[in-house]
Amino acid sequence: MATLEENKTTLKNADSELYKSVNGVRVQLTDSEYEAQIEEWATNMTASQAKDTIINDGGTHADYKEIRRSKYIEAVGDIPDQLDYIYHNGLDAWKVKIKEVKDKYTKP
Repeated sequence: MATLEENKTTLKNADSELYKSVNGVRVQLTDSEYEAQIEEWATNMTASQAKDTIINDGGTHADYKEIRRSKYIEAVGDIPDQLDYIYHNGLDAWKVKIKEVKDKYTKP
């Protein structure tokens, strides 16, 4: 995962000039507008990378709760899906599946 400064550098290398539309006319951003836009993009990029890291390592960071919930439901399904799984595969198979998910997406 890149740092905020690394992401800023990457974005600046990719886009040395940025433009906006003013009354239908393409106008280059001022230096302060350019820096503000790069800052916003880099902040969003860094946050997205942090979220991906949390998801990939099983959600063991402090902000795990919502990610854990969505990944857990994605992995085992909602209650009707889980009941259907139990019906077709048995309670022991369901317990194994649930344990795998709980082990991966542990609470801190």
